[in-house]
Amino acid sequence: MRTALHAGGIVGGGRKPPYEIPDEATLTQYGEKPPIGEGFRSKLRPEIGETEMSLVFGEVSAQQASLLVTKMVQPCADRRLTTAGRLRARNFQVVHSPTRGNPLHVSVFPPEIVPGEPEEWDDAMAKLFNGCFTEEDKAGGDSGG
Repeated sequence: MRTALHAGGIVGGGRKPPYEIPDEATLTQYGEKPPIGEGFRSKLRPEIGETEMSLVFGEVSAQQASLLVTKMVQPCADRRLTTAGRLRARNFQVVHSPTRGNPLHVSVFPPEIVPGEPEEWDDAMAKLFNGCFTEEDKAGGDSGG
């Protein structure tokens, strides 16, 4: 299991250390509706050094998620929901990883083949990740939460 290392976790850092996320915890993924946005991401962007997918701890509206992620309300904002347990059931690692700008940030890491060696986040992994979000969890951009 990975641990989130960040300045806030250091004594005197001014921020609370990460929370343990229970399996029943709801998590929100931010996306942007096409044609303006790309929808919901389901694959890592290795070209920019991405090692995990980002979610929001708790159920938040599309507008709230856009504020946390982009720092402004996006007219094309969308969200979808899952739980930490659904992700863990597919061997994803779910870690609360708060940042200065987003105290509700959650990192979702791919399963590991052996400790320290993550599986490749390929099309099959993307399908597995997308399967953690059910259609009824999709709330749309005008959701109030």
